[in-house]
Amino acid sequence: MKFGVAVPNYGENLSVDGMLTVAKTAEEFGFDSVWTTDHILMPKASGTPYERIFESISSLAFLAASTNRVQLGVSALIVALRNPVIAAKQLATIDALSGGRLLFAVGVGWNPKEFSNLGSDFGDRGARVDESIRLMRELFEGITTFNGQRTGIEFKDAVFDPRPSHRVPIWIGGTSPAAMKRAATIGDAWHPNISPLEDFRRQVASFRGVTGGSEKPIHVRIGLNPTSTTTEYVGAQGDRRLQFCGDREANRIILNTLEELRVEGIVVATNPTGKASIEDQVEGLKLVRNQLMLSRSTSDSSPRPVK
Repeated sequence: MKFGVAVPNYGENLSVDGMLTVAKTAEEFGFDSVWTTDHILMPKASGTPYERIFESISSLAFLAASTNRVQLGVSALIVALRNPVIAAKQLATIDALSGGRLLFAVGVGWNPKEFSNLGSDFGDRGARVDESIRLMRELFEGITTFNGQRTGIEFKDAVFDPRPSHRVPIWIGGTSPAAMKRAATIGDAWHPNISPLEDFRRQVASFRGVTGGSEKPIHVRIGLNPTSTTTEYVGAQGDRRLQFCGDREANRIILNTLEELRVEGIVVATNPTGKASIEDQVEGLKLVRNQLMLSRSTSDSSPRPVK
């Protein structure tokens, strides 16, 4: 099981020092990756923690210079709000500056007002995301010509250099049928926000039933709140979501179930509702390290296959 951390680049207690503290603690504790969260221009009184937020890609560049080992990702990039060529150039630059540590997830976005705030069409975002992913992959691979039907991007004999020296993993966020199909067909992994376990079991079954879904890994995003006694919280869209909490047995049940469902990775969001103090977020990382990461490494000494 891989463990990543979605750092607090958003929320009431947003600060440079706080974001950096969580990222460095994650690296020190042996987590595999750190991630930023992406929103740009949310409407006022949105009921979300994303009105106060550092931009995700530039924050990732800062974290690249402040860490040495962890992989660096965005969970999840709302690429339909952006020019995908510029996003690809920014991400390829971060990959070079970090020594090849880039990976990222892509989501279609869910807030219509944020799209209208940026002059972007909410209705055709799915088709633009599909084309944007194809464009970014081809830029990373060295194409010189592109004729976009949805993004309006067209070029010939263009140069995109330097390019990543490795295949950059692109995960697909979302739990809709369209998101599952996108993950199964053009993504390198499925990256959903995890719902309560019985709902998630059904979602996994649906994903495995999509053509290509049984072959793709699953890396979930899950909340983390060591001061809570419950494994559920309400997400930004008013949906029920799962979190690790202060209850050791409940956390064990979650981890065992995810392993049973063949989930290969967990990205813990240390600030799921945007209100957690940095001290509580660091305590949450200690909880994950001691209860989940270390318990697995010491209780199972048998060789594991390389993934």
